[in-house]
Amino acid sequence: MHEILSKKIQNFHSKICIIGLGQVGLPTALIFSKAGYKVFGYDINTSILELLLKKRSPFEEKGLKELITQTIENKKFEPNFSLNNCIENCDIIIVCVATPTTSDVLPNLSFLENAINSISKFDLSEKLIIIESSIPPGTFKKLVLPKITNNISLGKNVWAAYVPERLSPGQALSEIKKTPRIIGQEDSNSGNLAKSLYQNITNSEIFITESTTAELSKLVENTFRDVNIAFANEISIICEKYNVDFGDLVKICNSHPRVNLHMAGPGVGGPCLPKDPYLLLNPINGNTIESKIISESRKINDLMPLHISKLVTQALENQNKTLSDSTIIILGTAYKGNVSDTRYSPSKELIHDLQQKQCSVLVYDPLTDESFGGERIQFLDEKTLSNCDALIIISDHDEFKKINPSLFQSMINKPIIVDTKRILNSDDIENLNMIYISVGYLGNSVISNSEEI
Repeated sequence: MHEILSKKIQNFHSKICIIGLGQVGLPTALIFSKAGYKVFGYDINTSILELLLKKRSPFEEKGLKELITQTIENKKFEPNFSLNNCIENCDIIIVCVATPTTSDVLPNLSFLENAINSISKFDLSEKLIIIESSIPPGTFKKLVLPKITNNISLGKNVWAAYVPERLSPGQALSEIKKTPRIIGQEDSNSGNLAKSLYQNITNSEIFITESTTAELSKLVENTFRDVNIAFANEISIICEKYNVDFGDLVKICNSHPRVNLHMAGPGVGGPCLPKDPYLLLNPINGNTIESKIISESRKINDLMPLHISKLVTQALENQNKTLSDSTIIILGTAYKGNVSDTRYSPSKELIHDLQQKQCSVLVYDPLTDESFGGERIQFLDEKTLSNCDALIIISDHDEFKKINPSLFQSMINKPIIVDTKRILNSDDIENLNMIYISVGYLGNSVISNSEEI
């Protein structure tokens, strides 16, 4: 039977249902639609479906709005309020729901379980089910397969595979096409069907492996990045003690062919890096695995917003000011540049810490309305800046990169610029008699507890 579905996939005659139209599911649905497949999109959040039917994007992503309009108009993409209609009219179901963590950083699989429970109520004979959500190791075999293969033979009458997403918000549409894909299988028929499907949307290599290996690969990739960013952040703080520019150090160290030191910053955010290490250490139906390096890396990155707060506090004290007497403007509540996603953004902890110390906090982000309790402003101009003692850049939006540093001269006294993303030229700032600070660079500021060695 799988030969029939294989031929439909190859001829673009198979119909696809995407469950979960977030920052993974929606780009995935649109890329399959653009490739020529008929795609039904379903989400429990009806406001997302309503926006899509109006040809509007529910979040910021380069090229997304244009592709929404194109695929809806040519009737290749159909947002649908009925899960029943989506599943009954499709051959392939792709699950892209969120898998967050709980308040005590354990995997929260409720969205995945609800999706799988809903799917399992339908006749899944002759359908291919794919999970793209990041999941703890063992979830595909122990949670997904038992429910979708109820009284149906896996590999003969129903097929299933785990295909972890490997995209980065902000570059999702391009990365889906160019990034190698991993197919996690428990039988070769399912793996081959999934491979034939993804071959039609990617220009890169496709690896087929066992499902638990595929689950691990996604989590290890993000944990690798989290650990290496934590190392860079730790080194940047050491550089501050030596009064050495971490940016210069990175260039020198990375001239070595076997060294790739990451850039330091305000911490990490987004839907993956802050949580995937916890998914890695918490296998399905198992005990938490201990890892000192992973756990300490998470702590280091989580504490970076407080380090930023400490840097600006000390810079203000050198001007005989206190946080309680100061106004600080935060540029960016999105977790990174050119996206509207604010999940786990370092801005949240930074803003809360500054406010707890009675600091007045203004917030400007052109891509999101989220202010994390700060006073949101609509424009960045001289009038607004004239009331500010310091400015902290958290998100490296293109709009921020284009700011003329002379604009900051309207700030109170000797302006303090904390550029956590190093998007401005430190020489330009300092030549205008302003204080430039970054993570691992104290510049012309004199931090009271810094020790030159």
